[in-house]
Amino acid sequence: MIKGLKKSEKTKQKLLNAVISLIQEGDKVISVASITKKAKTAYGSFYRYFDNLDQIHAIAIETLVLKTAAEEEKNLLKEKSNLFKVYYVWYLSIDIFKEDNVANWLMDHPASINDTWALTQPMTSGWVKAAIENKEVPNLSNKNLKHFEMAQQYIWWMYQQALRELIKGRKSLDVYLEIMQSVNFLDLPRKTHQSFLQKVIDRVN
Repeated sequence: MIKGLKKSEKTKQKLLNAVISLIQEGDKVISVASITKKAKTAYGSFYRYFDNLDQIHAIAIETLVLKTAAEEEKNLLKEKSNLFKVYYVWYLSIDIFKEDNVANWLMDHPASINDTWALTQPMTSGWVKAAIENKEVPNLSNKNLKHFEMAQQYIWWMYQQALRELIKGRKSLDVYLEIMQSVNFLDLPRKTHQSFLQKVIDRVN
């Protein structure tokens, strides 16, 4: 990931990788000192690239989410159903942060995760648009797209509750299904909605 970058870019990436590692390792207190020590860089290097800890925390979450989104978009290229892609990626959005250390950290930084999910909307909305063009299911229209884009806002608000459930030790799939059962985010007929949830269950299991 660092190979081929300029020296200044390498240092910034090392600092970013360090904070991601510290989050995943479960460090209770992440400080400039612990980040630069982990990155094996000088203490002062931190402030050449980041204004404060909140900024690097937000970028760290953005990096994790967008990296996963890009990887899964590539993995799903052979998947014919664009609607399934939408359902499955929302499962991944919960599963990616299932580890207690990361979930606990996110609970303390709710704004950064909500802002990051907004960056993935063009990808998921693009899949819905493609499904409409392909007439993937009967009567699918721009009304479904508008409903989806509105419903996502509510799902983002529910994300903190999803994290709480993960911290309790519940499985990612169970938490996902609970949310999806309460929010039909594409406003599809119930039978169709359930069929896509079953496909996610089958893929995960």
